[in-house]
Amino acid sequence: MRIVNKLVVGAVLFLTACNGIDQAYLDSILAHRNSTNHTFFDAQTTPLDTNKLKTFTGLKFFEVNPNYKVTATLTKYADMPHFELPHSHNSSKPYKQYGKISFTLNGNNYELTVLEAVNKKEEYKNYLLICFTDLTTGTETYGGGRYLDIEIPKNNLVDIDFNLAYHPYCLYNSNYTCPIPPKENFINTRIEAGEKL
Repeated sequence: MRIVNKLVVGAVLFLTACNGIDQAYLDSILAHRNSTNHTFFDAQTTPLDTNKLKTFTGLKFFEVNPNYKVTATLTKYADMPHFELPHSHNSSKPYKQYGKISFTLNGNNYELTVLEAVNKKEEYKNYLLICFTDLTTGTETYGGGRYLDIEIPKNNLVDIDFNLAYHPYCLYNSNYTCPIPPKENFINTRIEAGEKL
């Protein structure tokens, strides 16, 4: 068994080296995914109802790909009014457009609107939301899009890591409502990173 485990670990390290993935970066993404799965498996924190929890076998993810971690330029908007962002179940909640990010991915340029919830909880006061759709939406990933949380940056540069993209809880439980990505936040490429169906 120890020999098999060493072979498996060796194979992972070999593939990691061949793919040019920094081991510390890979470990950080895997730790994040393990933490998220733990949240789902824990009856006290899971968004799953009792029946779904009984059959839950863990979240699925695309393979970690450092090419989907990019540095974006943030253009902050000034004095934007609040608006009602459409949510699932024909509901809405107040948000404002914090700004837009511009970035290059696989040689192409993209822009996404960054949102800030108006009535957010204290623990989320320094966070912004990017919700998006792409060419995997509705097939490999949830038809309602995926999300990224980012901290409010101290300057106009912000790291965007699509390996951390996640599905909203409304996919797993109809008791939740979730923001619907703005139409302009469609990325016309396949984002094969982060959580998948």
